[in-house]
Amino acid sequence: MKKYILLLFLLVSLKSIAQQRTLSGVVTISEDGSALPGVNVSIKHTKQGTITDADGRFSLNLVKGTTLVFSFIGFTAKEVAIGSSNEYKVVLEPSTHTLGEVQVVGSRNANRTKLDSPVPVDVIDLKPLLESAPQVSITQLLQYVSPSFHSVNGSNAGDAGSALNLSQLRGLGVDQVLVLVNGKRRHKSSNINWGGLGNGATGYDLNSIPTASIERVEILRDGAAAQYGSDAIAGVINIVLSKSTDQLTLSSTASTRRRGDGTTTRTNANYGFALGKTGGYLNTTAEFATQAISLLPGKDDAALYLGPVYGGGANTRNYDAIYTKEIDEAILKERGIDRHYFDRRGGGSNKAKDALLFFNAAIPLKQNAEVYAFGGISHRNSQFTAVYRLPGWTERNNAFLYPDGFLPAMENIISDKSLAVGIKGKIHNWDVDISNVYGKNSFGNVITNSLNASLGLKTPTTFDAGSYNASQNTGSIDISRYFDKALKGVNIAFGAQYRVETYQIIAGEEASYSKGDLRTVYGLDTTAAGIIYNTKEGSIGLNGLSPGSQIHAGFRPENQVNVNRSILAGYADVEANITTNWLVSGALRLENFSQIGNVTTYKVATKYSFSNWLGIRGSHNTGFRAPDLAQFYYTETSTSFQQGRAIDQVTASNQSAATRALGIPTLTPEKSKGYTFGFTSQPFKNFELTADAYLVDVNNRVGNTGNFSATDVNLPQEVRSLFVQTGTTQAKFFYNSFSTRTKGLELTGSYRTPFRRGTLNLLFGANFVKNEVTKVNTPKGLEAYRYIIFNDGEKARVTSHIPGTKINLQGTYKVGKLTYMARAIYFGSVTNASALNATFPQPDYFYQKLKPIWVVDASVAYAFSKIIHATIGVNNLFNELGDYSDPKLSALNNPSIIGLQNGSAGIQPFVRITARL
Repeated sequence: MKKYILLLFLLVSLKSIAQQRTLSGVVTISEDGSALPGVNVSIKHTKQGTITDADGRFSLNLVKGTTLVFSFIGFTAKEVAIGSSNEYKVVLEPSTHTLGEVQVVGSRNANRTKLDSPVPVDVIDLKPLLESAPQVSITQLLQYVSPSFHSVNGSNAGDAGSALNLSQLRGLGVDQVLVLVNGKRRHKSSNINWGGLGNGATGYDLNSIPTASIERVEILRDGAAAQYGSDAIAGVINIVLSKSTDQLTLSSTASTRRRGDGTTTRTNANYGFALGKTGGYLNTTAEFATQAISLLPGKDDAALYLGPVYGGGANTRNYDAIYTKEIDEAILKERGIDRHYFDRRGGGSNKAKDALLFFNAAIPLKQNAEVYAFGGISHRNSQFTAVYRLPGWTERNNAFLYPDGFLPAMENIISDKSLAVGIKGKIHNWDVDISNVYGKNSFGNVITNSLNASLGLKTPTTFDAGSYNASQNTGSIDISRYFDKALKGVNIAFGAQYRVETYQIIAGEEASYSKGDLRTVYGLDTTAAGIIYNTKEGSIGLNGLSPGSQIHAGFRPENQVNVNRSILAGYADVEANITTNWLVSGALRLENFSQIGNVTTYKVATKYSFSNWLGIRGSHNTGFRAPDLAQFYYTETSTSFQQGRAIDQVTASNQSAATRALGIPTLTPEKSKGYTFGFTSQPFKNFELTADAYLVDVNNRVGNTGNFSATDVNLPQEVRSLFVQTGTTQAKFFYNSFSTRTKGLELTGSYRTPFRRGTLNLLFGANFVKNEVTKVNTPKGLEAYRYIIFNDGEKARVTSHIPGTKINLQGTYKVGKLTYMARAIYFGSVTNASALNATFPQPDYFYQKLKPIWVVDASVAYAFSKIIHATIGVNNLFNELGDYSDPKLSALNNPSIIGLQNGSAGIQPFVRITARL
């Protein structure tokens, strides 16, 4: 690597001998002549560029090229021929369309736009959203503007997964989308998620990036593994960080829910410094957010516990002739509490605090090279509270410590850090980019207000349950060149990448996982000489009390791992304009994983433009996703609730002896084939429409099996020993258990026009998707367990838990100092599947179809001056919550909001103050 850098510097120095020429000027807005900061100024078909400062001015050294390109989201891009003058005054018009915006993701051509892209790409400007939208996190902002993007509140997941809002594209898995920052691969969260969108999967914690640091988000809605590598089966999300300078932006938002609970605040500051006079910059962001504890949405008595509270065995039966409701009510009255004392506290989001710092910087070197860096750190404390442990749950509670039961809490301490550094420039007309990106995500688990029932009065009430972390270090070299005289323009790109991934689990304290009543069982045997001796026949729990810290048991010493793998990749990418109207592109990639071997993928795409009113495009790609290290090595013990009854479960490592003994093989890569066909159209002035149909087949997807039961005497000894050691009664395993087919249609439209002394913007988006399971892989010898290997609950999660229809309608109207925003999002029907039992060979499930819902947001923003802006508005204006759970599902609790479509937080007014100095 040192050799390449030295060569680059040498060539840069030689080029500096040539005659220098500096281009400068100012960019203004046509409507009022005011300066426009943050405009991207580049030399066409090169990677030379800069941005305008707070006064709209720019300065750029010319090395090669004949045309300046000026682009800024919300304005029509403009090209200006470079003449004899060194000073340019450029006026940009407000954009009447969005498809002409310059994109980075999906193409290595420096001047590719959405309009001529052969695959669908959304370019989402965050600035207006951060002013007028009710949402403040990046995942929720995208949820309400992009029809193919889906993310719901983390409380729909369990335990540590509740601290995250994972993301999906096109209804595929949260681990089948790739995230880039400034075009560079980002690291994933270290957490394996349970329930929600990502059961048994890891995903990206987008909310560890402050929203104020983001200029725009590009969403490539097409498979791109051949271009970017593993995970990009469903598409790619590229987060482009801000480069703005000489402006301090302060913003603070507060919102609360219907009952005054769940109050959220988010305050951020963004400031950029110019570094030198040739386009260098350092943009920094600090952000702090809080989330208060929230009550369950819906009726005030939603999910109220109706069964026995103080009676023994309260979690296994209803009232009877011996222990009546009258007895319970009398005890409650004597204790001075009512049934709401035992309510679950979550339901909208966790209690949390976030602190984030981020930066984005570049320093030009001579005329044709620059050093760049970006990254940041974030820290989140998130508290998840589960189901109240009732005083009558005798196997889980100790009445001497908690006479009225207890509500255990899981405190997740999440740290995320990243740093990217690189140098890019020209070598003999080739653009060369050498970079290294490091990222690490860590999860600490502290259990509070809990106990280990099997330890009796010796139990602690706070536990260190252990931690886990994952890191990724990626070194890359990317080389490209645009040949303007070949055909009608050809862009060639190639490069190599070396990536190292690590995963580590650290054990918790002994009390967090131990089973205090575990005793060794001895037997008798006789030697050949007739001597009788004792043998150890295994272990058995004597008192039946639940082991480990309640809500989440700690990691055991035998669960500890510290593993890594390396990945070497090479790619080639070609885009050729065969004619002025016909574009063809192709990519080929080879990756070698030290753990799983070689994977080859390819992609071809084309676009033909008949005219502005019609262009057709299509693509075919192959893709893959290598199972994450966490899916190979993760083991945990936790409590799930089936029909309101607590069940202790163990998730066994894919590499464990129990997994091998059962006959489940080691994990293999998921592989996909994808097809997209669509069109772009501008049928009349100021209106645009795109439509893209897609088909994605994914083979051998990794999931969690259903639950194997400790009562099954046919299970191997290694599995039965696992039950005894962990004190659990059910076990599940990671496995490439199923294949799917995803079919869909995406529509986007935009219309912008002057309207009554103001400007009206209308946006439309829709995604219609259908997922189906095409194959179930049952390991040889486990044919009798086929409904457990892939159960109906897991099938529902990947087929019917995601809305098959999502429609986004949004209108903004700006007139004078006022900006009005109204939008409606339609979330289609979903079907929920809940386990009723663990009956062998096929457990019973209860299915409930949930009606479609419309969520309406509205806001009004007012500019008091050029400095101060204020916004008031409401998220979920009509308090649309969706359906309640069916009473048949849990007779011991009142029905509660299920909230699969959008999280169902209910009506939530907000206020925001923004200052630009």
